[in-house]
Amino acid sequence: MDACRLNDVEAYVDEVWEDVVRDISSLVSHPSVADSSAAAPAAPFGRPVRDALDCALAIADRLGYATGDDEGYVGFADIAGERADQVATIAHVDVVPAGPGWGTDPFSMERREGWLLGRGVIDDKGPAVLSLYAGAYLIKRGITPRYTFRALIGCDEEVGMTDVHHYLENHPQPKFLFTPDAEFPVCNAEKGCFGGTFMSAPIEGGAIASWSGAEATNAIPSESVCVLNVPAQSLPEPHAHAERLSIEPVGEGCTRIFAQGIGGHASMPEGTVNAIGLVVTYLREIANAQPDLFASVERSFLELLASIHEDTAGTGLAIASESPAFGPLTCNAGAITVQGGRIEQTIDVRFPDSIAAAEMTEACRAAAAAHGAEFMVGTVKEPFSVSADSPAVQALLDTYAEVTGKDAKPFSMGGGTYARNFASAVSFGPEDSSVELPAWAGTMHGPNEAASEELLRDALKMYILAILRLNELEL
Repeated sequence: MDACRLNDVEAYVDEVWEDVVRDISSLVSHPSVADSSAAAPAAPFGRPVRDALDCALAIADRLGYATGDDEGYVGFADIAGERADQVATIAHVDVVPAGPGWGTDPFSMERREGWLLGRGVIDDKGPAVLSLYAGAYLIKRGITPRYTFRALIGCDEEVGMTDVHHYLENHPQPKFLFTPDAEFPVCNAEKGCFGGTFMSAPIEGGAIASWSGAEATNAIPSESVCVLNVPAQSLPEPHAHAERLSIEPVGEGCTRIFAQGIGGHASMPEGTVNAIGLVVTYLREIANAQPDLFASVERSFLELLASIHEDTAGTGLAIASESPAFGPLTCNAGAITVQGGRIEQTIDVRFPDSIAAAEMTEACRAAAAAHGAEFMVGTVKEPFSVSADSPAVQALLDTYAEVTGKDAKPFSMGGGTYARNFASAVSFGPEDSSVELPAWAGTMHGPNEAASEELLRDALKMYILAILRLNELEL
């Protein structure tokens, strides 16, 4: 790409940037947690998600796209090319629940010291706006692309991706697609996804009245609250992680245990502290000192929970595995509840090609059975990859290297993105794990979700240049 074109792209980014920030703020204002139980006509994931989709499509309309939607499942914004075949992007406007621990209103974006704060600024409302402005460069400069450019806007990425399943039943596959929903430079391989729920046997006369963790199983809980039907004065001081635990009386003869962890995304556990695991450690301390406080079913399930929370590699469940292409398995125990007289703990596993879902199912059921519990399988998605030698992948790598001056090699990751649902697709930024967050900022899926404006600006440049490069290829 010549220097003049890069200079023009940089000038465009400068020109539109304040509009970009305002549009991200507008999109963040919608509390768009997908909820299929609240489905309405043309709003299969609830009204808040539909409102966010309409907001995104209104941005696209204003920028000059031709817009439409697939019955509320997916929105699309088109720039007609010389060919009907498409080069596409896909981002999503649904978000995980805000969860506790925020220092700002999660649905009122705050701009602070070169950062944007709010639920979705990095996952994935900010990138959704970037994708629209990237294509709009073509309109602004009067460029007719070789391929029709389609910016897809999904509505159910965080819950099940049923939106793209519905879309692909009714629309053709693009020739190539990238999703701005991962780290740079290019992720061409995603681990498989495996989920399920451990359930205790029915509990009678138990001490554990309630227990909470993350609101979504693919989030590492930053806080956990457990209420015991036990007087606070009868409980010992915690030995382990005392600085992260508080024990206080609540109601008559009951105790509230609060754990403060460090939240994050299930696929990226490094540097996090699972708050449920902190509570498990303390409850086992109590059970070892005063076993009569708990029902036998509770004590047994606590031992199972200790195995589940032993580490984030799945060691305690005998599912730890690693491969050169995909790296190590990760296992997150995110959501915990007490309902119907049982304790239920979910797991979210991102697995390499060195272990099969059937093996994990067998191991988890065996672990559960050893403690008188059950395991129910939920989500299963196999690992997928696109060749690093693909000309389209190389075009994205070249773009990243041009803008950043950094070496660009593709990588695999544990996060599950829309890319796995398409015939030829990868994820392409806009995150960068090497960027240090301010003390008051957090990661995606955690409290105080933040995005660096500098990184977003670079991402917008890369998306424009990538679209131009892809249109030079015979896909």
